[in-house]
Amino acid sequence: MSWKKILWYSLTVVLLAFLGYYIITSGIYIITEYTTKSYLSSWKGVLGLILNFLILLVELFSAFYSVFIYYFIGSSSDYRLLKDDKNKYLTSDPLPKVAILLPFYKEPLTVVSKTIDGALNIDYPKDRFDVIVCDDSPTGESQDIEAFCKERKVKFIQRDSRKGFKAGAINNALSQIKCDFVSILDSDHIPTPNFIRTCLSGFTEDDVILVQGKPMFVNQDNYLQRSSAYIHTQFFHVYQKSRGTRDGVIFAGTTGMFRTELLLEYGGFHDDTLAEDTDTSFALMSKGYKTRYLHEICSKGLVPWNPISMINQVWRWTNGITSIIRKRFWKVLKGKNSAINKVDILSTLFTPVIGVAMWFVNLLLYIMYQLRSKLSIAEFNFVRPSFNNTFPLLLVAPILISLASIIMAVVSWKRESKEDRMIKLRGFFGMIWTIVAFYMLMLTAQSFLIWAVLSALLGVKKDFDRTVKEKTRTMGKMSAKIKYTIWSIGLLGLAVLYYIASVETLLVGDPMFGWFIIAAVSITIPIIITITHFREIDRMKVFAATKTADDVEKEYEDKQNG
Repeated sequence: MSWKKILWYSLTVVLLAFLGYYIITSGIYIITEYTTKSYLSSWKGVLGLILNFLILLVELFSAFYSVFIYYFIGSSSDYRLLKDDKNKYLTSDPLPKVAILLPFYKEPLTVVSKTIDGALNIDYPKDRFDVIVCDDSPTGESQDIEAFCKERKVKFIQRDSRKGFKAGAINNALSQIKCDFVSILDSDHIPTPNFIRTCLSGFTEDDVILVQGKPMFVNQDNYLQRSSAYIHTQFFHVYQKSRGTRDGVIFAGTTGMFRTELLLEYGGFHDDTLAEDTDTSFALMSKGYKTRYLHEICSKGLVPWNPISMINQVWRWTNGITSIIRKRFWKVLKGKNSAINKVDILSTLFTPVIGVAMWFVNLLLYIMYQLRSKLSIAEFNFVRPSFNNTFPLLLVAPILISLASIIMAVVSWKRESKEDRMIKLRGFFGMIWTIVAFYMLMLTAQSFLIWAVLSALLGVKKDFDRTVKEKTRTMGKMSAKIKYTIWSIGLLGLAVLYYIASVETLLVGDPMFGWFIIAAVSITIPIIITITHFREIDRMKVFAATKTADDVEKEYEDKQNG
């Protein structure tokens, strides 16, 4: 075991021990406080006690998530490429038949044409792979793409309905083709020439059903795009590497390859959530299949170009992942995969819930504070012990979360800077600004994800809203602009209340100040983004897309050379 792994694992154990101490100490302290002051003689006291334990429970789960980050960092430091460039598939004659599926929906030809051509130019015998466009656009809207495919002799499949959305399109194609392996690429992800051979090298065992390659995101024009790309940096450099050490990798929705026979044997992709990639990955792992990650760049794609598209993308991920809790929670628990993979899956599923729960905890703490301070209802006091009567333990959850997140961000940056020249050129201050912008985006998105989580838990059916990747002069629809702006203004009003409460608590030395200032700042950010990006959010008329991953990368190279 490497010293890095020992370090991170030791930190994990220490923090778990401290967390156990915090929970036990706080629980005893709350009960003692409410019993010695005879609060439990009234319904207000009973309610106050319940609310304190409810908040403590949310703190427990959020703090546990922060501790689990250290495990991810530690295990990811032991990641090794599990591949064999001379395995039975790459040395067979003939080579395996591979199908590359490109699921499209209302995509511009200028973007998808580069993806199609990139797929056709993969370094693999032309008679051993097929490129198949799965277009779900309304009839007549993709005539230019259909003509382009006909010219390139690419199979074009179009359905009469969008049943199952992206997953439905993939399953529909699987029912019409014959191949040994099937790969999936998003519309804007141009594959590298080594895509097929790299993925095939990861199928070293017969029970490996998925090999996930690494996509690289090249458009990073401003801090929002860089922070959006940074979501993927952390995902692949920490989470996927960690999962790769235990064959529990999540399909990223693109740049992956499946063993067709096993995928069809299972029944294809789940098509009843908006996160078909994550949902299907968890299900395959629960069946006992291995899923593998190869940390080699296999495609170059784009992050969303504007704030609304970024939030819509995270909204869809959040809603889809949360809906898995309602649909397949018990199947995950009963699965054949390892205990640590189950813990990983459960932590992934509940992360959006905890994030939204913390949002409501802030609101609940504010209400409890007002009832206690303005109406003198002592039963609604927020009770937590202090460490050695000096440090208030009520701040432990936000401190643990913030510290763990910052450490993971720095580790991710350091790892990515070794591979991405653009990131390395930004230097230390570039790292600081990108990380700050990343958390600004995450804090902004959190307030917009409340309905994503609640609708998923309640079973409210949502349509698949594709993420707009193209670079346009307009950004979205007027309705999206209005909703974003109104919600931002509403959040600003709540932020003002939090700011007032933070000042009041600061003046009297109440440690609740820490909670209120964090809550206030986090929901002030949306209005700042609205003001600074208002003109880019919407211009009423949508122009055609003009940029692809290749175009963007060439622009950056020209800037560096000239």
